[in-house]
This record gives sequence, structure tokens and C-alpha cells, in this order.
Amino acid sequence: MSIRSVSRFLGAFGLLAAIAACTPRSTTSPPASAILPASDTSPVNPFSGDTSWIAYQTNRGGSEGIWLIHPDGTGDQRIDAGGLVVLLPDWSPDGRHIAVASRGGETEPLFEYDLESKTFRQLFACEDPCLGDDEPAYSPDRQRVVFIRALLPFTYSEVMGGDVPGDCGLWIGEISTGIVDQITSNPECDREYRPRWSPDGTQLVYWRNPYDNGRPAGTAVYIINADGTNERRLTDPPMFAGEADWSPDGEWIVFDTYPLAEFNFASVVSNLYRIHPDGAGLEQLTFFESSDFRATQPGYSPDGQWIIFTLVTPSSRSLWAIPAQGGDPVVIAQGGIYTHAAWQP
Repeated sequence: MSIRSVSRFLGAFGLLAAIAACTPRSTTSPPASAILPASDTSPVNPFSGDTSWIAYQTNRGGSEGIWLIHPDGTGDQRIDAGGLVVLLPDWSPDGRHIAVASRGGETEPLFEYDLESKTFRQLFACEDPCLGDDEPAYSPDRQRVVFIRALLPFTYSEVMGGDVPGDCGLWIGEISTGIVDQITSNPECDREYRPRWSPDGTQLVYWRNPYDNGRPAGTAVYIINADGTNERRLTDPPMFAGEADWSPDGEWIVFDTYPLAEFNFASVVSNLYRIHPDGAGLEQLTFFESSDFRATQPGYSPDGQWIIFTLVTPSSRSLWAIPAQGGDPVVIAQGGIYTHAAWQP
């Protein structure tokens, strides 16, 4: 399989959506006063002195890569991946490793970065008919990684409006042995995006994007057992929900509307919501009213007290946080390119 063929699939069906989401139309950033309450435009940063890291994705250094920054906005630095293009970071539960997806090879496997040795190693073999692996997430015990795998051959799909791989499904790999098992199958590549584990490791949350003649037909958040059984939908498709994450106590699932991976430059209103895993108690957390400010890509802090998110404007992608129950936003890194943030345990 040629690199050109791999990139054709990844670019068309979302595995390179992260790169597209990192290309704003200009570099001008809105002032904090445009978003924070007028009475308090310069709050004390509640994360001052926090030495943990937030891993995020950017092309700010001239090519796509993973960077680290402290929650108070200091220490911004790039992870040196050599000639490897890495993206979509997820922290291991012990805070010592980061799982990443890769781009640019004949196949595009997952890698694990070791913070102490500053080295990368491939997690799982990706051999024919494997086309590429994507969107890794560690299990709570760090024994396994869930990810998306695309399989050859390409076939034409009327539903997707073009060529798609023969299958796109969720797979789970065992880190110690490298053994991988497929738990879902999607011949039309109506796949499960951004899988995340429940705190007890028994379930997964993700979002799906059904297509109709090549156009999104209404995204929704789903839960499934980790063995691939008992899928159930949590949100109604007309809500266009996506990019979900599970709270550390297991009580809530946070998600956004009109997820950035699919609605990158669309003139849509994106806000954050949370819902219980049984589908009860839907609550809105942010209240942006136009496409000028969009709350996207939410993720919980390790203590569950905060939700970090990407604030999208027509000109920037910034890192912000709000209290987990909703409230006033706090700036972590404003302006420029900051997406797909993950908070170190």
C-alpha cells in the first residue's frame, strides 16, 4: 500500500482530521475579556505552580507534533520525535508514558513515548491487511490500549460517497504481549471515534458519525462493553454530539456538540454537556451562542475537578478549562494552535 493511498483514506475519513483542525485561517487571538465575565477578566490562575503536564497537538513548530505545557501555561516545549510525525496523545495511568498515533509510513502504527528515557517504541504490529491504527487510549490499569484500526482492501461505498477501507473497527491490544483483538466491525467505516475507557475498565465511550451520501447525518455518543457487546446510544443524532470523555469517578460523561474532527471550519455552535452513563441527567456546561467561540474536545483533569477543552475561533485554537460542574472559564494557553489536550495523571 502506497503512502498516497494511505493518506487518501486518512484525509478523507477523519484520521488526519487532527491536522486539519490545527490549521486556522489566521494567527490573531481574541482577548480573554471577550470570553470571561466582564467583571473578572483577569482571575488568578487556579493551577499556578502545578508541575504536571498537559500533552497537546500542534503544528506550531512547522510540522505536526506533540508538545507539553504546565496547567498554568508555563514550560511549553516540544517532544522530540525525530523524523516521526506523532499526534493524538493519551497519558498512561501512571503518568510516565504517552500513547500516540503516527503518520507518514507505509502503515501508520501506534507508538508509546517514555518520558524518562525520551524514547518511542511501537506498541502493536500493523501488517497487511492493516492500513493504520488511530486514536489510542490506555485502560485504567495500563495493561491494554483501545484504538481504531483500518483494514485493506479499499472498496467503494455509496453511503460514505467514496472509497473506504474494507473495515474500520475498535481493537484492544495487550501491551505486554502485543496481542490485539478486534471488538467491533464496520464495513462501511461508520466507525467509533475517540474511544475512552470507563474508570473500572469494563466499558468504552465513543462517538459515531453516520453518513448519508457522503455527508454527516447526525453524530451521537455511544457506550459499549469492553468485549464489544451491548452497544447503546446516549444522545440523539440531531444534537450532533461527539468527542466524549469519562469522569474519573465514573459518574459523568462529558461531550461537545458539532465535534471539531468533523466540523472543523463550519459555522456551527459548539458547547460542552455532561450526561450520566445511563443517559440520565443531561446538563449544559458552556453557553456560547455563535461560531465565533466554540467549546470542543473536552477531557477531565485526573482529579475530576476540571474539564480542559479546546476553544475554537475563526483564527485560533486555545486551551481553556472550566470547573467540572460548569462555571467561569480559565485560560491555560491562549491563541495559536493547541488541540487534543490530555492532562497527566
